[in-house]
Amino acid sequence: MLPVIIIFERHWDTIPKSVIKNLLPDLNKIGYKTFCFEAPQNLSSAKIVDRYNSGLKFDSDIQQHAEKFLKKVGIASELSDMSFRSLTELLRLHVSSTEYVKAAEKIKQLPASRILKDVFDEATKLSMSLKGIDINSEEFYKMISVDLLRRMPGIRLNEDHRITTMFKNLLELRTQHGKGVIFVCGAFHAKGLVDEFKKHGLQDEILYYFLHSSSCYDESINDIKIITNNALGTLVDHTYLLAQKDIKPFSERVIREIAEKTKYTREILDYNSHSQFLSNCFKTNFRAFLRSEYHVDALVDVTEPSNIEDIQLRVSAAGVQTHRISLNGRNYLAIPNVNTRDIAERIRKI
Repeated sequence: MLPVIIIFERHWDTIPKSVIKNLLPDLNKIGYKTFCFEAPQNLSSAKIVDRYNSGLKFDSDIQQHAEKFLKKVGIASELSDMSFRSLTELLRLHVSSTEYVKAAEKIKQLPASRILKDVFDEATKLSMSLKGIDINSEEFYKMISVDLLRRMPGIRLNEDHRITTMFKNLLELRTQHGKGVIFVCGAFHAKGLVDEFKKHGLQDEILYYFLHSSSCYDESINDIKIITNNALGTLVDHTYLLAQKDIKPFSERVIREIAEKTKYTREILDYNSHSQFLSNCFKTNFRAFLRSEYHVDALVDVTEPSNIEDIQLRVSAAGVQTHRISLNGRNYLAIPNVNTRDIAERIRKI
């Protein structure tokens, strides 16, 4: 069974969502079929996405409204790049004397919100399920509708209930459907959620990462330090500062780490045309193993052929990813998803 992937984030930061967007096609290929996020568990995916799109349009209108007023006084800066404190002061002086905090919050989060919409669209294109796994809508919207400066007490009050709810839903989605689950989650929840997996002896069933850019929400606050301190060691060795150039190599790293945790359900001992083709092509013994759902990986013991590096290079040259794994104390080169049409066609061109 595939490990649960949890991407911890600062909700306004574009980097985590950009990584998810880049990762989704490859995750989908290896069996991840459900994308989860902090939204009410009792609403349908269609309802959640519809509300999200409406909110995105509303927030975009606020930004356009603010930009129009600021241009009149000669200010044409990229508003979302500004420090929150500077942005609120600018909006208070030139746009609204009452709604400036709410407007600033929406403007700061808008770039990340637009990328999340792209993630939803990509997941839909890949026929992945979109699931809200947070507390019910009445409690959820009551909690987040409070002004930003007064919101944290309510969030803290609901924290234990939310952690229990998110954990239960993640586990049910994973066990009931036997498919991979991805969850994007605020980093504030990192310690509670990881501890919940540990409490149930499931810490080895998750891969989690706190991803962030070098940007800060407010220049007067080191929010990364606050987040990592709040996590009390949970995010040590799981925190990654990334730029746009790092997204692709980091995504490849995640795929490798998934492979290291992948558990095969059984070996296919009957004839398998894909592993047989590889065996004939490279004059060595490739074995076929069934992974999550219906995915088949071809494995070759790295100690058997003398040209293992050449095999890896030729397979990679055909556009097929490979990775090393350990199985029953032996090391193997794995070629995943050989039973999918795309990979089957590629390996036959080697």
